[in-house]
Amino acid sequence: MKLHHLGWVGGDLARMRAAFERDGAEVISPPIDDAIQRVTVQFLREPITGELWELVAPLGDPAASPLASRLGHGGGLDHVCYELGDGDGALEDVVARELSRGARVVCEPVIAAAFGRRIAFVFRRSRRLIEYVEPRRPDQAL
Repeated sequence: MKLHHLGWVGGDLARMRAAFERDGAEVISPPIDDAIQRVTVQFLREPITGELWELVAPLGDPAASPLASRLGHGGGLDHVCYELGDGDGALEDVVARELSRGARVVCEPVIAAAFGRRIAFVFRRSRRLIEYVEPRRPDQAL
């Protein structure tokens, strides 16, 4: 398993992107609407350390978005995403391990528009939101 990206939530994707770009971040994807998750996401790369950041904004009515409560607290750093690798097992196995340690599933495995592969979110007792994404195929950039 390895770090895939850090997620940042806000109400205005263009405004978030502009702030990250002022810090030197490089835009590496166009905005991507995900009707299943009801969000729009965009990816940027940190210039010095190379980390991938996912900017996440509501798709449609913010009050009906799964981001509503986080936006109500001002948004900001939201989640850490790990990409599964050899030996990690299937996404369901990873989620089951999290459940056995007391985590709560907040998003069952589902296809994510940004990746074309499945993701799942768990909320740990430590109040950390963790996203897992299946391994990428050789033809996938994100």
